[in-house]
Amino acid sequence: MIGKHIRHIQRYREILTVLVKYGFGYIVKDVGLSHLLSFPKQLASDFSGKNSDAKPLGRRIRLMCEELGPTFIKLGQLLSLRTDLIPEQIAAELRKLQDHVTPLDPKIIKAVVGEELGASTENAFSKFEEDCLAAASIAQVHRAELVTGESVVVKVRRPDIETVISNDIEILRELATLIEKRYAWAKSFQICDLVEEFSQAIRLELDYFREGRNTEKICHYFADDEEIIIPKVYWRYSTQQVLTLEYIHGSKYSDVVNDSSQRFNHRIIAERLVRSFLDQALIAGIFHGDPHPGNLFFFPGNKVAYIDFGQVGTLNEEMKHNFANLIIGLMKGDIDLLFRTIFLMASMPDGMDERLFRTDLELLRDKYYDLPFKNIHIGLVVRDIFEITKKYRISIPKDYTLLGKALITLEGLITALDDQISILEIAEPYGRKLMLHRLNPEHLSKKFYNSLFDAAENSIKIPSLLRKTLMHLYKGKTHVEMELPQLEMLLTKLDRAANRISFSIILLAFSIILAGIILGETFGSHPVFNGIPILDIAVTIVLFMFLLVMLAIFRSGRF
Repeated sequence: MIGKHIRHIQRYREILTVLVKYGFGYIVKDVGLSHLLSFPKQLASDFSGKNSDAKPLGRRIRLMCEELGPTFIKLGQLLSLRTDLIPEQIAAELRKLQDHVTPLDPKIIKAVVGEELGASTENAFSKFEEDCLAAASIAQVHRAELVTGESVVVKVRRPDIETVISNDIEILRELATLIEKRYAWAKSFQICDLVEEFSQAIRLELDYFREGRNTEKICHYFADDEEIIIPKVYWRYSTQQVLTLEYIHGSKYSDVVNDSSQRFNHRIIAERLVRSFLDQALIAGIFHGDPHPGNLFFFPGNKVAYIDFGQVGTLNEEMKHNFANLIIGLMKGDIDLLFRTIFLMASMPDGMDERLFRTDLELLRDKYYDLPFKNIHIGLVVRDIFEITKKYRISIPKDYTLLGKALITLEGLITALDDQISILEIAEPYGRKLMLHRLNPEHLSKKFYNSLFDAAENSIKIPSLLRKTLMHLYKGKTHVEMELPQLEMLLTKLDRAANRISFSIILLAFSIILAGIILGETFGSHPVFNGIPILDIAVTIVLFMFLLVMLAIFRSGRF
């Protein structure tokens, strides 16, 4: 960790300074990192957390993320999806995070494109607009035209962004480890795992090959559907840092909602939005993770177009069935089904009170049981489920939370178009189809065969594993891991006590030496240094050493 401090010392100081600025100085002090701040900032900073401004917690976190740059903006956006972990008020504030930055010089963008494609923009494209369509902290988007005449958009990753994000993630990992050791709540929320989840998500977002493949998968699924438009990927002009897609630009969502010319049928568009999303999630198993108005366009004939597949979720067969079971269990009032499904979907914390958990599920069941689908808002259902999982600190996989957030966003869109349409009502046939597929004899036989194969393979491994275990026991190589969550706090307190004792001893020693010098100069009959201002020199040396010791103790942050 010392090596990391030295390697990223300036960035550490920037992050810690901003934490203190927005009222989180007590965390900096508690985890023992206040010594990384410069000495003047240590003296001027408030480490109590009591004198922070009156801004709400969510707003302070949002402003802090915006000030710290792209990595923290993306972290805040990820956290805004995790309403199963954080309060809705904070999540709502984090959804306001702005990711717009000053565009890069077109020469820099052209240089990146030229290096990636092996040809200059003049040779690769017949036209490349220098003014960007959009500029964000990770990428910049430009409109262009291929030599074959197709109109495209070119998404270009900023040249230095990977290094910036990699360094910030390294620092985040260390901060998360220190915070988990210091605070019980941090350990229960598994913030180290959250940082790893974020690390994986942002690295995937940096990979434009992956985004291109996801776009292409959904494009292939809707290839025969004329009502749903997905941009084509031009692989010849795409790399890991450059992605070239078909240019799609129709009417915006706000134009459709406010349309008074009857060009668009609101009900048809709302139904197509819901069906196309459910087709992605519950049939194709890959869905657009952020269907907000900026990622949707609309065309004559009530056609719907999706763009920007940088954030997608995936559901395997088991996850699809679990999600369907969750909704079915809620609608049918089947507590056992709800209980089993949540256990299959999520990671349960140790020591959870299952009896109280079942009681809360029963209250949730009573709220929605026997209500017609058209009277139930799926956004409220998802929020209620997340509130219960948050209460019991149940960790839900990110693809489920992404699906929940996307459904909430989608419901807001269709409500503005036609408030009589219910997502659950449209989703009911999908749930039945999934259940019938699961009961299909072919599916059951395949699942039975796979289970039988796994059991046979594992039984073959048992003798080998048993032999290795016995050998380790025989050789004394068995390790016992012990976790002492309060040890770090105890060591910090001992360190502070030792610093204060050292300070007291040094102060006493300096006082004795100084007193001896004064007595010697006053009462000595044979001065050794005749004519030299020994007292002034001694006082200067003592004060200088005293200041050095004080500086070292204060820089340790443990006094």
